[in-house]
Amino acid sequence: MIRNAVDHGLEMPEKRLAAGKNAEGTVKLTAKHRSGRIVIELSDDGAGINREKVRQKAIDNDLIAADANLSDEEIDNLIFHAGFSTADKVSDLSGRGVGMDVVKRSIQALGGRINISSKPGHGSVFTMSLPLTLAVLDGMVVTVAGQTLVVPLTAIVETLQPDAAAIHSFGATQRLISIRNSFCPLVDVGRILNFRATQANPVEGVALLVESEGGGQRALMVDAIQGQRQVVIKSLEANYTHVPGIAAATILGDGRVALILDVDAVVSASRGQSLQLRSSLAAAG
Repeated sequence: MIRNAVDHGLEMPEKRLAAGKNAEGTVKLTAKHRSGRIVIELSDDGAGINREKVRQKAIDNDLIAADANLSDEEIDNLIFHAGFSTADKVSDLSGRGVGMDVVKRSIQALGGRINISSKPGHGSVFTMSLPLTLAVLDGMVVTVAGQTLVVPLTAIVETLQPDAAAIHSFGATQRLISIRNSFCPLVDVGRILNFRATQANPVEGVALLVESEGGGQRALMVDAIQGQRQVVIKSLEANYTHVPGIAAATILGDGRVALILDVDAVVSASRGQSLQLRSSLAAAG
């Protein structure tokens, strides 16, 4: 992936200078712990994915129909097809059409997922999310519709007790909460996870202000907070199967099994994308 970032992502110095960039490109590799998973990001400040070229290459290779209507995300994910390469010639770095499909298969074999975010002219970010089979997590133990969940403390900015005057309706089903003269979407965790059929009264619960991986804040509404504690993460992928909206599980001191919330998945679902659809897209690319 680093070789691809250098060969496909970064432009030649003269092109970078013409685009107002530094002649020397940057490839950045970071790793962090989020929601019971290891998140590895590989980013570059290059030209971004040439979607027109990728689309034409896919048409030439009979991967898609010439009149196929694909979103930017779907075009980007074409690079994960076996044998796919946009390189004009084979080099020591890339061009053999072997690599990204292997990356995808390897990550999926570990129960992980990979996502692409690319902006033409500004670069690309590849995000790999891998489950932890055994790790200790600082979490907030909460109650949602009679179920016990653990929310990673690293994702929580603050906790709030909603006031009726701070809750505002937005559209047919959306609600906002006013926090220090700004509005933040209010997300009913129990409704998102299908623990209950109707939205709960936010005044009767507690709001957890969280920051998601993609940026932006959401107020996650839970029924009550049981407390904070360190928990040992157990991988659901290795022991059961992937559960949309859930990152992992743990066994509490009293023997109860608690699910660890996938904050990023819940936030994405609050934007209108179903958890099941998000899981399918992640598995596909």
